[in-house]
Amino acid sequence: MTENLGAFRLGDIRGIYPDEINEAFALSFAHAFVHHFNLKGRIATGRDMRNSSMALQSTINQGLKESGITVLDLGLCATELGYFASTRSHIEAVIIITASHNPDRYNGFKCVLRHGVAVTFDSGLREVKALMKHNHRNKVKNGSVISADLLSEYIEFMKTKFTSESLRSGNIALNGLNGTAMTLAENLSEEFSLSTSWFRGNPGPIPKDGADPTGPKMIAEMQEYMRLEDFSLGVAWDGDCDRCVFFTRDGKLVPAYYVIGIMIEHFLSQHHGGSVVLDTKLCWNTLDIISQYEGKSVKSKTGHAFMKYHMRKSKAVYGGELAAHHYFQDFFGCDSGMFAWLKMVNIIGASGIQFEDLIQKHRENVCCTSEISLSIPNMNPAFSKILSLYESSAVNINYFDGLSLEMSNNWRFSLRQSKTEPLIRVNFESRGRPEQLLSDSAEVLTVLQTFAEDEYDWAHDLAIQ
Repeated sequence: MTENLGAFRLGDIRGIYPDEINEAFALSFAHAFVHHFNLKGRIATGRDMRNSSMALQSTINQGLKESGITVLDLGLCATELGYFASTRSHIEAVIIITASHNPDRYNGFKCVLRHGVAVTFDSGLREVKALMKHNHRNKVKNGSVISADLLSEYIEFMKTKFTSESLRSGNIALNGLNGTAMTLAENLSEEFSLSTSWFRGNPGPIPKDGADPTGPKMIAEMQEYMRLEDFSLGVAWDGDCDRCVFFTRDGKLVPAYYVIGIMIEHFLSQHHGGSVVLDTKLCWNTLDIISQYEGKSVKSKTGHAFMKYHMRKSKAVYGGELAAHHYFQDFFGCDSGMFAWLKMVNIIGASGIQFEDLIQKHRENVCCTSEISLSIPNMNPAFSKILSLYESSAVNINYFDGLSLEMSNNWRFSLRQSKTEPLIRVNFESRGRPEQLLSDSAEVLTVLQTFAEDEYDWAHDLAIQ
């Protein structure tokens, strides 16, 4: 029986290697995955740049081969190449070995079926876990492992969505955080004649603290790099390249909240009345723009599986998460770091104004703070305390995907438990004065800090974005 099954999460598999995820786990997972989904044809596998990823992919391939599967080995690749692979008619499922932005000691699996349909705990992983618990093994059959290169097909697909003429830009600073971004972005830059310079481009080893482009150290590094040349734009991706963040020409990180607003404005100007999927950590600016274009807002819980589901169900033109995942109808309803980068270049070029000016009008509508993450092991007492203090002055309380409160004096905050880390994410927004929002935010965080298991100087990180 497989002993440790704690790596199963709501939307993927993720844990510490080799304590929670190892080769024995991978072999067992491959057998159970094939059996539960009754797979008989071809499955594509790929991996990120982690030290443990090659061994885990090799073992996954072995288990799939033993189960009679023809394995298409994509090798080192971005997660979105896996999503693209799932749309090819001859591929039944895709397994990407990655732990996204987590530090190198973590690893995991992201799994999708045909057309990028995410495999979650509620759509198959629960049953896979049960099979692994009883050490299920398929009858050994003679499958095979074939090296596969879908890069040229991917590039040809992207050429149906963008042209060199539609991507007018100055020199762009690209930061791959030593993840898998360069495996796609280098070829796209060449294909569309984009002027780019790389920082942390080569895949691996990833930064000690992980490949999170919104981490304070990563932001500081990017700011320093962008001072070296006259860049028109900065772009950074996380480890497996499905998150994409942007920097102004002077190296300031642009909050994903405003990037989402720019994207929504673009897509709804082309698809008036269309649907947009959003998470609810911050939402006032987003909802204002959707209303302006008579669009339909579709609220989703945070997480790629939920977002993809609602993208397909509502036939949405775009979806945006505050974690900087961007979902596109033109990319099969999946999130794509490359599509987000190229689309933003397209939007800026077509607007005829600076990126900073595009952002400013969104800031003038609604201001927001940086997201604060607190290590609170038990969120229920913390949520109860917040409700006891703020419920009487709230004009609206919502329990969708956590807890959010809209206050009578035009500010709002949300609390949500992370699905991938033992943290509470806290966000604040306001239609009023930024100074007042900082004061209100500090009051809430002071209360929450009493429930945290470690001392964290949140006041150092709390700022208007």
